[in-house]
Amino acid sequence: MPATPIQRSKNLPDAYVRFGAEIAAWTRDAMAEFGGHEPSDVHDQATYTTSWAPYALATGDADVRRFMLDLRDRIAVHFETNGQWRHGYWRMQEAHHGTEHFELFLGALSDMAPGDTATAKQLDDAAEHLGNWSNEVPDWYDWDRHLYRSMWFGTDGLKHEDRAALNVPDHLRCVNIALLAYRATSDERYLQLSVAYAGRWADAILARPELPVGLDADGGVYALEGEARESYRKVAGMAFSSEGKGLDSELDRAENFLASGVIKTFLELFERTQEERFLRAAERLLDELATQVSDPDAGAALADLRRYRRVTGRTRYDAALRSAAAALDPASIQELQLETPPKVDVRPAGIGKRADMPRWLENGRPRRHAPVLLGLVAEMDGNEQWAREALDLGRAYLSLARQQFPHGRHHGCAARTISAVARGHGRDNHAGVITEVYAPLGSSFKLTDR
Repeated sequence: MPATPIQRSKNLPDAYVRFGAEIAAWTRDAMAEFGGHEPSDVHDQATYTTSWAPYALATGDADVRRFMLDLRDRIAVHFETNGQWRHGYWRMQEAHHGTEHFELFLGALSDMAPGDTATAKQLDDAAEHLGNWSNEVPDWYDWDRHLYRSMWFGTDGLKHEDRAALNVPDHLRCVNIALLAYRATSDERYLQLSVAYAGRWADAILARPELPVGLDADGGVYALEGEARESYRKVAGMAFSSEGKGLDSELDRAENFLASGVIKTFLELFERTQEERFLRAAERLLDELATQVSDPDAGAALADLRRYRRVTGRTRYDAALRSAAAALDPASIQELQLETPPKVDVRPAGIGKRADMPRWLENGRPRRHAPVLLGLVAEMDGNEQWAREALDLGRAYLSLARQQFPHGRHHGCAARTISAVARGHGRDNHAGVITEVYAPLGSSFKLTDR
């Protein structure tokens, strides 16, 4: 069983520098391996680089920045040339996977280089179709009912339009792209679309005690039945858990919103509009997810709890976080181990789970300490010792992943990749040890200035 000792740093700045060196080594390996490769037909082939963006932003690493921007351009040329893209987006894809390159990769580039006009243009080219603003592409969006007309759409039109009455949380990924385009272009139509569509979802979340699984012309849909259920399972199978409850569990329903970045979306819309319904909808989801913060796989929920604290300044969930951390002793971890058991048929229930996820052990026992939780509590309390422990443990995770896993270029949302450890897999996007330990602790403790 692969293992690595926890190599403890002498102080917090030293831990940050050593973690950065581990990230730099990974980026050099990946750039050397893939620098000469032509883009492939994998829809999320660039996702593995997204955790490099906060590293490049913090360090000014020009090689990483250059590699990612060049990758952006070569992928666009590849898909336009082979005909899979037209007018800046897929000819035909579904909302779950088709949005990933634009939301995840171009979103990371937008954060890394916010003034880059080429990234802004690609986001604008894709996002203009989200609200029917191109005369060269059939309409995807119904402005009267504020619904997408299908789960499948592209610049060639729509597929299965007869199922347009049902939208699912994955459709909110369209809003995530629209908000990226708004930040890149300041075009108000993107914000207007986001408020109109996400607002219907916020209303449905607040309308009843149970969370919705879908949205139709009448409002929230609170059960998926028959063909609608099977159709959604085929597209987003990881939304369904192994307990046999599917989306009948409130936690699974909240997790399904979490996996599509909806809490982040609601919090941004609250910031921009000050509409209380967006904040209350985010809190409704976080109230459910906060019950799981002691689960070491719950990094995505922790990431949104950090975002909630930063956006609102409120301490609504601090007691739950401190309670989860109270029983932990990160100094007791001497060794981190990694197992790769056989993949299961269906995703385990809970947050941050995938059917292909590996198993992590601390001192030979199932892990208890999430680096993201250690780092978040350290940030809350200004605890430099715990911040150092979080960085050292996060670096051990990345080091062990580098020894055992591929980079993630061939399946960007898979769990058994270096990328999944660095930035999260497909059920916990943006919540890895780089994106939610190295990056936020670097800023909150001002480590880039030391």
